Amino acid sequence: MGRRAYNAKKFIVSCRVNNEEMDLLQSIAKESGTSISELLRKSLSGLQDNFKNSQLSA
Repeated sequence: MGRRAYNAKKFIVSCRVNNEEMDLLQSIAKESGTSISELLRKSLSGLQDNFKNSQLSA
C-alpha cells in the first residue's frame, strides 16, 4: 500500500496554450527551478493576493 500524501492533489485542471505560451511557461519554470504545475500553483496564490488587495481598495 502506498503512503498517504500530506497535501494530496485530487483534481486536474487543464487548458490549451499556444507555442509561445508553452515556451514562456517552460522558461519561467526552468529559471525558477520548479515544475510548471508548481509555478501555476504559486501563481494562484499571487492572483488571490491581488484579488484581496483590489477588493480592499475598491
